[in-house]
Parts: sequence; C-alpha cells; structure tokens
Amino acid sequence: MVSVNTERVKTAAVTAALAGWLAATAVAQIPEQRFDGLLSRGKLRIPTPNWRFFGPNPGTKDNHLLYRDITDGKPGEWTEIPITRDRPWYALAWNARNRSPKALFDASQHVLAQAVAFGAAVLPVTTASGYRLLARYIQLHLPHTDGASHSQFMLLHSYPTSPEDRHIDPVFVSMEFPLEGDVTPAMAPSLATA
Repeated sequence: MVSVNTERVKTAAVTAALAGWLAATAVAQIPEQRFDGLLSRGKLRIPTPNWRFFGPNPGTKDNHLLYRDITDGKPGEWTEIPITRDRPWYALAWNARNRSPKALFDASQHVLAQAVAFGAAVLPVTTASGYRLLARYIQLHLPHTDGASHSQFMLLHSYPTSPEDRHIDPVFVSMEFPLEGDVTPAMAPSLATA
C-alpha cells in the first residue's frame, strides 16, 4: 500500500515539475520580455529555452537566388532558383528533402555576410565556402543554355509593399564563372591568406 502511494507521489511530482517547466517556457517566449526577470530572480532559476520565433526584429524581406548563363560573351535572362519547395503533410515529423534547400539558404546567407564584410570588393567573396557552394551547384546541377561557357548568380531581397507590389533590391552579383573547372577566379586571394 505504501509503495502505491509513493509511486503516485513521484508521478505527481514529475508531472507537476514538467507542467511548471512547460508553463515557464511558454511565458519566456512572450515578446515583451517582461517576465524574463521573474524566471531568473533569486536562488531559483528556471532554465528555459528562449525561442522567440521572430526575434526582436521580425523578417520583413524575402531572399531570392537567380542565375544566368553567358553565351558568346552575352548574358542571358535571369532565372530564379527555387530555394523552398512545397512540403508534404508529413514534413512536420519527417522532412528529409529539406537538406538541399537549407544548404542553399545557408550558403546564400553566408555570401551576403561576406559581401557586407568586404563591401564593394567582390573578389575576396569568391573564396568563401558559401560562394563556392552556390557556384558549384549552378555549375553542376542546373540546366544551361546550349553553347553557354560561363554563368553568374545574383542574390536579391524583395520587400512586400502591398499585396500586388514588391520592392526589389539586388544585394550581390557574382563574377562570371566557367561552367567547367574551378569556380574561383585565378586572381582571387588564396584560402590560406584570406
């Protein structure tokens, strides 16, 4: 009889502790951060993750990756590379197809960070791993115009100004790179000195 009551007490204590932690985690996500001090005061500190989904600055722009081929020295039309795809209903639990879009997105973000760091200088950005990944992806995995010898990519942001209109802002344009061979220009600084 005593062991049954002990098990119930243990179950109730664990359930209460988990429910309390879940409630504290939910309170910690409130954007105003007014309860953050309550969760960390005194000797009782409740370790809660801070996953405010939109952070202090919610996203207001969409990222786009475009490429074009160069044939006989003449650039073609820009074509957008879809980074995100429609997800099936079971993607909430299993989304193995998210790996390549995530890699493209992360590489784009890396190139943008490098472009900001180097300013107007494009050549140093060409040695960045994100740049090389995007260029090799375009070089090896996308369709190209017949007779094209080089390609180029562009990253741009679009800001929805209204449901019918978007403001478009080009952020980075790569150098032309060959469709065969190394995508890093020969005059780019080596990875060892960068």
